[in-house]
Amino acid sequence: MIVIPAVDLMDGKAVRLIKGRKDNVTVYSENPLELIDWFNSLGVRRVHIVDLDAAFSGGERNNRKLIRKLSEKSKSLVEVGGGIRSLLDAEEVLCCYVERLVIGTLPIKDPKEFEKIVDRFGEKIIAGVDVENGFVKVYGWQEDSQLEHIQFLLKMKDMGIREAIVTDISRDGTLAGIEVDFYKNIAMKTNMDIIVSGGIRDLDDIKALKGLEVLGVKGVIVGKAIYEKTLDLKEALELQDD
Repeated sequence: MIVIPAVDLMDGKAVRLIKGRKDNVTVYSENPLELIDWFNSLGVRRVHIVDLDAAFSGGERNNRKLIRKLSEKSKSLVEVGGGIRSLLDAEEVLCCYVERLVIGTLPIKDPKEFEKIVDRFGEKIIAGVDVENGFVKVYGWQEDSQLEHIQFLLKMKDMGIREAIVTDISRDGTLAGIEVDFYKNIAMKTNMDIIVSGGIRDLDDIKALKGLEVLGVKGVIVGKAIYEKTLDLKEALELQDD
């Protein structure tokens, strides 16, 4: 089990949304580079960066210059998601210190372009699966794909994608805690490496998820909990496997 702190970027700032609503924003850092310093000091192994501006605008607006700076500064593996709509986008983001790319909308809206990215970058690609009421949402959670989430995950697996970040939108940014059975069902039905995202509140949530490791739940993304201090990041990192 790996604990992955998240940095969500909007207008060059580190923010968190509630249930993905861009009209419900809390700014946690005017200088996200300071967060990377914090993560480095704690020995974080992996950082999750989301470009919200790119996600909401389809890539027309983005924070890629800042992402390059954050990735260069980070001592850990960096994964980035948000607004990847073409092979060119993927090449641009992966060229500079970023090691993994999280993609969710493109496989649904432009499968052929997504196939090009997978063919080119292979294991560097992670499926981003944002779920609400059992269905995948796309375009920064603004549009319902009408595709059932297990069906979508199995499609990603058939394309050679091994790892998926699955976000429970109904709990994201709420500190409501996780729904263990939701992730247990996904892990059992897909046989993929699953990273949990959405609703993490405290150490009890992470301890509960550790019980699902044997099924394929390999990690957890923590965001609002560490910024609101309901979860001590240092203590959470100590629960990781060696």
